[in-house]
Amino acid sequence: SGELFAAHLGADVGLGSGLTGGAGVSWFESGMDYTDRSGEEGPVEGVHRSRMASVQPYLGWSSGTGARLWGALGYGAGEVEIVDEALVERFGRQRSGSELRAVAAGGAVRLVSGGAAWVDLKGEGQATRYEVDENGDLIEGLSVRTHRLRVSAEGAREYALSGGGRLAPSAEVGVRWDGGDGATGAGVEVGGGVSWSDAGGRLTLEARGRALAAHRSDLDEWGITGGMMLSPRGTGRGLSLSVEPVWGSAGSGTARLWEEGVAGRPLPSGGRPDGAGLDAELGYGASVFGGFGVGTPYLRYGQAPEGERRYGLGWRLARPAGGFELDLEGWRRERDTDRPEHGLRLDLRLPW
Repeated sequence: SGELFAAHLGADVGLGSGLTGGAGVSWFESGMDYTDRSGEEGPVEGVHRSRMASVQPYLGWSSGTGARLWGALGYGAGEVEIVDEALVERFGRQRSGSELRAVAAGGAVRLVSGGAAWVDLKGEGQATRYEVDENGDLIEGLSVRTHRLRVSAEGAREYALSGGGRLAPSAEVGVRWDGGDGATGAGVEVGGGVSWSDAGGRLTLEARGRALAAHRSDLDEWGITGGMMLSPRGTGRGLSLSVEPVWGSAGSGTARLWEEGVAGRPLPSGGRPDGAGLDAELGYGASVFGGFGVGTPYLRYGQAPEGERRYGLGWRLARPAGGFELDLEGWRRERDTDRPEHGLRLDLRLPW
């Protein structure tokens, strides 16, 4: 058990000719209590602490046609500390320095753009090295290197229907390779879907699917999801409803391969790769505070394929024209093998 704290701050500035430069700084700190029961003299308790400060400068370029290129560096320095009550008198507090180096680059380009059809290609590569120094006592040295390469292509075409609605089929293919220390593997994933919207754009129906088409191991993974979304009027007032069932390990096309990789994704205890899940939200927006914004009370329910259930009750305040949004939600999460968990979430977005 323990706690973790992280803070991030970033800024960027336009440099002209489509260039944007910036930097982010981050601070991370964690403290974990542990109990070692392997000794013959009984349990020994201690604390493992880790902290690191890092900076990430980056540079990006975009063209008027939608092409994008970017590159980023990262450097962090910190320390690892172990306080073991049984050993502190002999060795004192165990401290050792840690260091992080990273480099990444990527880009995207629209290969086809004609009328209602388009095809996008994007890719990126990155390499990371993390080291912990040996302190001469109890902390051994550690050096971890990882590298990743991923490429995906996505295309869609939109058809105007006679009644004013629109039909848009889409297809995706993604390739990812992870190497170095830790989870490694390569895989090819395909995805596709179709969506329909009515003439007013308020009602949308869609279906999507994805499958891991090839992998060097025997990993078998697929997912299907659909959905119905009823949006409020352009002012944000009125009824809103979204229902999204899911079967298997679904996601937005190849996004799961892009974000999570192809190796080391064990299911939770008791989970099934072909289980069914559901996400649903019901709300109603109305003007509040003399027309300041639109307040939307909502109910939310979610059930994951591995059996987790989540209930939410919240209220959202938004100014559609100003970008301001406040979202307050209380939630309850239930698992078959654990006690229920409760939480309160507050999100605030304030542009200036």
